[in-house]
Amino acid sequence: MKASTDYIEDEVYGQRLLISVNADPRELQSNIRAARAILHSFAEVSIIINAHTMSFGHKNPEYTIDGKLGDRKGIMGERGVTAGFKAAKKQGCKIVVIDLDEHILQVHSFELSKYISRRKADFVSGMITACYVVFDGEAVVVNASVQTRQEIMSAIEMLNPGSSSY
Repeated sequence: MKASTDYIEDEVYGQRLLISVNADPRELQSNIRAARAILHSFAEVSIIINAHTMSFGHKNPEYTIDGKLGDRKGIMGERGVTAGFKAAKKQGCKIVVIDLDEHILQVHSFELSKYISRRKADFVSGMITACYVVFDGEAVVVNASVQTRQEIMSAIEMLNPGSSSY
């Protein structure tokens, strides 16, 4: 069975955000919201919300971001970064989108940077090439193979100016 390649252009970002007519309806609004935050923050990025399929006992990646598979992880807390990265790697993703808007009210950049930094081996090996962090309609991109924990923390703090790091 061949998946449909029919897409709808986003009403806000047009061709920069294409949405499969077969996208998962249960996660569609969250996927669009997070994708728009990334597109708002990065003018050169384009995103496709993929068709929903089940394969190998796990769901397929939700996004294709600039030609690379990515998945949105609506973590419940900073510790969810570890499980999110592991699941994304199992799905064959190169990009992880950490969606803080789904369940988190305040960014704790110190803790979040700690868990992302611990995934350094994923970045160094090339299994993961980028991690977008989405909060309050904005996004930053981090890469633990080229950024120190302090640099990652500083990037994340840009999402929540004026808050404490802890």
